[in-house]
Amino acid sequence: MVDIVNVILAGGASRRFGEPKASYCYKGKPLYEHVKEQVLDGQVMIISHPKLVPFFKARGEQHVWVDAKEVRGLGPLAGIYTAMQNQKADWYLVTACDMPFIRRVTAQALSSYCQDQVDVVVPQIQGRLQPLFAFYHRRTLPLIQECLKENELAIKDLLQKLKVQIVAEEDLNVISNEFHNINNRSDLLENGMI
Repeated sequence: MVDIVNVILAGGASRRFGEPKASYCYKGKPLYEHVKEQVLDGQVMIISHPKLVPFFKARGEQHVWVDAKEVRGLGPLAGIYTAMQNQKADWYLVTACDMPFIRRVTAQALSSYCQDQVDVVVPQIQGRLQPLFAFYHRRTLPLIQECLKENELAIKDLLQKLKVQIVAEEDLNVISNEFHNINNRSDLLENGMI
């Protein structure tokens, strides 16, 4: 059994959306809960914006962290770094809080590619890599730290330095809107959420 911690990234400022996406209600539940229900069994860590910590705590979340002070505000890499610093595991399933249509079966299929000789397992959907629904091995931490220190914040730059297993969407049997992100209000309409 592979040792995995689920990490939900909910620390963004949600400027384009106009309010914190993690707490936006869809079908009676905040977006992050739709994600949480579909990740793998085991511990779930939420990497939160400081202002959202009371919201998560009020919903009974036990493992809520804000980005480490030295990397605060540096985007998804800072969230992955913070998760790895606070909880030891072999692998981390990193998921954005604004992907309410992801499915556990896809996460399970992706996890089958977690091998010793691979650093990151990332799906490729409609020709695009999806690094915010991907598995990162703990051995990536020093390189993540280096990228943060050098202010190289794009995940694609990190991936170029690692052994990446790309998994085609055909091998995951994904559904059409599974990897849609909710970035703007128009995305809600486009995905039939309002």
